Amino acid sequence: MADIFSRVHQAHAGDTFLIVGFGQWTGPAAARFLERCGLPYAISDCAAMDELAPRLAGLSPRHVYGGPQTADHLDGITAVLLSPGVPRTIAPVRAAVLAGLPVWGDLDFLLPMLDRPKLIGVSGTDGKTTTVTLLGEICSRFGKTVVCGNNGLPVMDSAGALDAADFAVVEVSSFMLEHTRRLRFDASVILNIAQDHVDRYESLESYRQAKLNIFAHARKMDVFLRNADDPALRDVVPSSGRVRDFGLDLNPFDAASDAFVLRGQSLPVTSCRLQGRQFLPDLLATLVISDELGFAPGPVMETIREFPGVPHRFRTVGEPAGVRVIDDSKATSVQAVAAALDSCPIPRTVVLLGGREKHLDFRPLADRAARCAGVVCYGEAGERIQRELGLRDMTPSDEDMIQGRAQAIYISDFREAVRRACTIVPRPGCLLLSPGCTSWDQFQNYEVRGRVFAEEAIRALAVEPHP
Repeated sequence: MADIFSRVHQAHAGDTFLIVGFGQWTGPAAARFLERCGLPYAISDCAAMDELAPRLAGLSPRHVYGGPQTADHLDGITAVLLSPGVPRTIAPVRAAVLAGLPVWGDLDFLLPMLDRPKLIGVSGTDGKTTTVTLLGEICSRFGKTVVCGNNGLPVMDSAGALDAADFAVVEVSSFMLEHTRRLRFDASVILNIAQDHVDRYESLESYRQAKLNIFAHARKMDVFLRNADDPALRDVVPSSGRVRDFGLDLNPFDAASDAFVLRGQSLPVTSCRLQGRQFLPDLLATLVISDELGFAPGPVMETIREFPGVPHRFRTVGEPAGVRVIDDSKATSVQAVAAALDSCPIPRTVVLLGGREKHLDFRPLADRAARCAGVVCYGEAGERIQRELGLRDMTPSDEDMIQGRAQAIYISDFREAVRRACTIVPRPGCLLLSPGCTSWDQFQNYEVRGRVFAEEAIRALAVEPHP
């Protein structure tokens, strides 16, 4: 059988593609893939040419359009590959749709052309990376496995490995699921749905509908895992395929013994390296998918027990001076922050909130925030978050601590905010970075933000006297 690159070349001989959106991941991966397929392409991006130049190294596009994006960029184009961060409302995409040209996302274009691997799709507001990472470790015990998608490894950079794999575990964002034409998975799950990306979606329902496209093209034998504990998901019924419910009141979770139980094997939650009740749905979904794939429960349970979690997701990075320093930089939704706080001793916790403004509603956190030892808001969204939580600035004092009133502080600079938080955290206590916002106001990504937090906090706490 011809490899994936030859098959794509044969299927699209005569096509010229326009890659719309040429950021850090998907656009460059699409260009590399098309070159391996021997297919011509052009590039359209809103960035200036001098900004695009470093990403073009080693590539040979027919044209590169930088700056304002217009319908003229479609000259000579027969198909569009759209990066997930780019809305379909921009001029070249609107014009392509009006002209009847196919507009593909990278998953929608590539995955249906793979013959061999079992395709597993994981979406949700929170927990995607934890789940796909664990699933990848489990699947690798039973065959060749590729983990890719929204976790930072584009599918088109993984095409060769995917073509030879037994299992493909794909992290899928809502952006990747918009307007799919043929994308399907053998097994798929939406872990949860909560407010997110309000700058992209006009309502929670439109965001939810994008997520539901994960099973829009399911076949009769495909299975969708439905979270029975999530009100936004428990009544979802796909038009095709099977449904299997999972939840904390359903097998294979035994609430009475607080353990995962599958085919005679039992794993108490307290035996798992990954601690935190917020992770239980992720572990449970992983277990159910493994069962659907027919994996032996022994190796599955062993892998779940030893799984440490993923970096920057409620990860303890040190305990200097009796303070547990928790890096939850990946928490970019209000729901994730609530779950993190619920796993901490709230009256002895100082939490850092803020980052790039994406207009989420932080008011559901008001009660938790008021019970914290301190709330330090920072960055582009920090002042608004502080107002929504109904907290006023306070100077640290013994009276505040005695009365249980949260000390609310706004400091624009992240590093300074971390150092200030270290001055008010109780000993013993918790210092929690669970920002509820993306990092892009001050950092390239959440990983860098998490590393800076850990470095600043551990350094400051090592020398900071008791508040």
